[in-house]
Amino acid sequence: MMREKYAPALAATLLLCLCNAIPLHAQSAQDEKICTGGTPANAEEQVAACTALIKSGRYKDQNLAIIHNNRGVAYRDGGKTDEALADYGEAIRLNPSYARAFANRGTVYFERGDFDRAIAEYDQSLRLDPNIAATYMRRANALDEKGERQRAIADYDQAIRINPDYTLAYFNRAVTFRRLGQLDRAIADFSRALKLDPGHAAAYNLRGLSLYESGAREGAVADYTEAIRLDPNSAAIYNNRGNALRSLGELDKALADFDQAVKLDAKLTIAYNNRGLVRADKKDFDRAIADYGQAIKLDPKYAAAYNNRGNAFDEKGDRTRAIADYDQAIKLDPNYAIAFYNRATAYRRKGEPDRALADYSEALRLDPNYVAAYGERGLITYEKKDYDRAIADFDQALRLDPKQVILYIDRGNAWDDKGDRDHAIADYSEALRRDPQYAAAYYNRAIAYRRKGEVDRAIADYDQAILINPKYASAYNNRGIAYEDKRDYDRAIVDYNEAIKLEPNNAVAYNNRGNAFRAKNDVERALADYDRAITLKPDYGLALFNRSWLHHLAGRSSEALTDINKVIASDARNASAYGRRGQIFEWLGQRDKAMADFRKAIELDPGAQEAADALKRLGGG
Repeated sequence: MMREKYAPALAATLLLCLCNAIPLHAQSAQDEKICTGGTPANAEEQVAACTALIKSGRYKDQNLAIIHNNRGVAYRDGGKTDEALADYGEAIRLNPSYARAFANRGTVYFERGDFDRAIAEYDQSLRLDPNIAATYMRRANALDEKGERQRAIADYDQAIRINPDYTLAYFNRAVTFRRLGQLDRAIADFSRALKLDPGHAAAYNLRGLSLYESGAREGAVADYTEAIRLDPNSAAIYNNRGNALRSLGELDKALADFDQAVKLDAKLTIAYNNRGLVRADKKDFDRAIADYGQAIKLDPKYAAAYNNRGNAFDEKGDRTRAIADYDQAIKLDPNYAIAFYNRATAYRRKGEPDRALADYSEALRLDPNYVAAYGERGLITYEKKDYDRAIADFDQALRLDPKQVILYIDRGNAWDDKGDRDHAIADYSEALRRDPQYAAAYYNRAIAYRRKGEVDRAIADYDQAILINPKYASAYNNRGIAYEDKRDYDRAIVDYNEAIKLEPNNAVAYNNRGNAFRAKNDVERALADYDRAITLKPDYGLALFNRSWLHHLAGRSSEALTDINKVIASDARNASAYGRRGQIFEWLGQRDKAMADFRKAIELDPGAQEAADALKRLGGG
């Protein structure tokens, strides 16, 4: 963000008037007024007037130095910086003690980005005259652009000591405080500038940005609104207010501001990007993509626009185009940690966990404090059943941000699946301490309690989850399982009924209700539920397994074998399925096939005691 205006180069009044010695013509008097700024004129007119005075031969030494300085100012105002430097140099040659000429020459170097030479000129000016507030402020600006913020602030302080009502010094010091992240001090200085100049639109705009960055979004909107009142043609201010409104969830108002920004400035690239963000928030991904595309057209090196368009494509399910945009964002900015993170997410959704893992790791190399990247990498290693690495990532994420409640759930899941129920329960409990209304934490802790054998505590947690969320179908389903553990099949069936009512296509609930009916010897209703579960999910191995046994018990061996063969076809390492098929073959008198299946079951699961006993019974043990 450039400053509103770095202190202007100043023209000077002639120190000596030679009219007593040589009478001035009327034209010469007029040229003198124009050259010294006494009469308003444009840059070209001022150059002409000063040139006429120089050519007149009437002025010497200090007065001639002043005329060259003033013509330098006019040349600079007209964009002719080489000519300006030449005039400042001549002014200094004529008067080596001319502090103002050194300062003005420093300003040209500053505008050229040659901050070291600018500072050297300001140093010399201040050695000659240490009481010019504007020169301290100019040197502060140059120091700030070099990143020497503390030295810059010291110079702004000095400028303000010399001139306590120096609006621009307060404004520029505020900009430096903002760059240092000292938002409270920045806001205070912008406020002082506004007290001195209530019509300072840029101060309202930048105070708005500082308030926005400090989290005071409503205050930011108020400041932007006042800035717009003062400067209704500023596209940038509309853009800034749009951002603040978006952060407050006022998407329609934000959209209107971005519309106005691009109406005022059709080449304001950032406004197209930001309008795209609002449209993405509103799930209008096609129009968001169009806006990002316009931003990229205006600035083909706009890495953030490629990243954001990638997000929109990803939300539309177009992973290939999303990844292509993330690739381009990373090509433009190889240190763009967020783009690596987003590409990782796209790879994960695309079913390429290893590439996702690599990108999350690169995001963390670039930004070791990237909490979300630790969390997502932890989820991938969790899904790979690498529970120790998952827990390590969740640990690091929580060290960085212990308020991320979801991470306690994720780490608890990893502990639970690792078999460490106590650590899991501790994490779920911590999540609940931080958020007592977190239904999922009760739900997951209930699972851990049940696995630990504490069924009553599990039921109590499912009760609480359902109390918080009465439409929590999975909680009803799992509480039904817990009631089955207690052989309370009627209450289990009531819970499965509710789960099915909430989710009529929940194959798992139908399978579980089938189990409860089977336990009550209601074979027909059990079979109907297994049938429904398989209709909803034809490759549902557990329901096929259960229906196979029900067919076997009913004497329907062919149907039983058909179902169990499907289970084995989809999961060739399912020891229980081989054991079950072995039992069916044994009942059918097909001894060799039965023994082969029992052996396979033991090979896959050496602890398959039922299969081992059956093999001994058949004489194969």
